[in-house]
Amino acid sequence: MLVPNDTSVGWFKLAYETVDEVRLIMGGRIQFVPAGVREKNSSNPKGSMLLIWLPFITPRKTITTVDKEYLFDIGNEQLREIA
Repeated sequence: MLVPNDTSVGWFKLAYETVDEVRLIMGGRIQFVPAGVREKNSSNPKGSMLLIWLPFITPRKTITTVDKEYLFDIGNEQLREIA
């Protein structure tokens, strides 16, 4: 689940109790673009993180990092494969 990187909010503490991994996205902010809009919106004031749950295991509650460009490379490769 892609969420704002803000560990000070109440929902983060609740999520952290059950999440397997918190993956902090490094190297820039991910801009959210509403459906039907072609241009980027620069209104995202915070970084982003992924909350990852795995079923049927005891949550490890690990914190890792991933580079934004790496995620974009994966996404672009997926788009090329389906085009």
